[in-house]
Amino acid sequence: MIINTFESIMDLSQFAGDSLVIRSPGRINLIGEHTDYNCGLCLPAAISQALYFGIRPASEINVIALNYKEQTDFRSDRYSWEIYFRGVIKLLKDEGIDLPPFAIQFGGDLPAGAGLSSSSSIVCGFIFILNEFFSLGFEISKLTEFAVRAERANGLLGGMMDQICIMNGQASHALLIDCNSWKYQTVPCDLPDFSWLVVDTRVKHNLVKSDYNSRSLACSGIKAKLKKAEFINQTLSELSQEQLSDTRKILTPVENNYLRYIVEENERVKNFVDAIHSSDIHLLGELLLAGHDGLRQLYKVSCTELDFLVEFAKENKYCYGARLTGGGFGGSTIHLVPKEFQIEYTRSIQMAYYHRFGYLPDIFVAQFEKGVSVYS
Repeated sequence: MIINTFESIMDLSQFAGDSLVIRSPGRINLIGEHTDYNCGLCLPAAISQALYFGIRPASEINVIALNYKEQTDFRSDRYSWEIYFRGVIKLLKDEGIDLPPFAIQFGGDLPAGAGLSSSSSIVCGFIFILNEFFSLGFEISKLTEFAVRAERANGLLGGMMDQICIMNGQASHALLIDCNSWKYQTVPCDLPDFSWLVVDTRVKHNLVKSDYNSRSLACSGIKAKLKKAEFINQTLSELSQEQLSDTRKILTPVENNYLRYIVEENERVKNFVDAIHSSDIHLLGELLLAGHDGLRQLYKVSCTELDFLVEFAKENKYCYGARLTGGGFGGSTIHLVPKEFQIEYTRSIQMAYYHRFGYLPDIFVAQFEKGVSVYS
């Protein structure tokens, strides 16, 4: 289906000879939300839904967004997606790299605004294809750093989870990322008898324009207070749950809730990985639900539609657990469901959502795939 979707919107004959096509996946995050910009732990996985980029030489720079039927030569700023290309071009220019003219087309089956990291897919895919096509010679680790810097320059006060995952994803695995060191290890997350269902609320989010940045700024303020009081050296993720009672006196109630969520979420990531290794499906479900409760009650990044889907999962006998995935404020939830009941569960949650909100959510099974790569 992915290849058909891609080839149906892109004329591959344009990219024969002196040209290149690459694939840049989206990602889901199984657990460890909002921990990356706090130098904590997270467990994302690259997925089959992706954007594809084709590049060839041209007389002037031109980029076509196939899904939107829009194109730009960057002489004006008309489309929301242009900012991601501009950020990469400026970063490379600041690094002393002036690129020859090129023509790019991109598109695919990765939905925008669904909490599946479409913006990072654009940035990672663009910088990867430039590196490959023009033989810039950068290693994946440097390209990852560039991608993080380019997105931050666009105004998002985020971490590095998405870029590390998209650049380094492996089939059938998630990446356990230590966001303090940027190091990761692979974790086999294709559970033989279970599916990871992604349910897209179709409530589109824009993290730069949402309260995402306010959470990041709040955590920076908390960090400053705790460093001054000598509770931490550098990051909030240094704290243990036992220390939370001691930090309450120097933080506001809202700050205490944010801090509690971050510390507890880091512990949930560790427990989640242990549960995967021991095939403890019940514990995985409990951790998913606990993670969502923290995001809703403590970190306040959920919304009515996301909460409805998770509450449905709690009450449904076929689902072991669910939570929002991504930054929140809209986007998607993930659901852990036995494969034998996957179709029935999909139908029932679709209809329940339709009766509540008047339209159907988009649902697919997450297949864990490799990271950004040359397409052949």
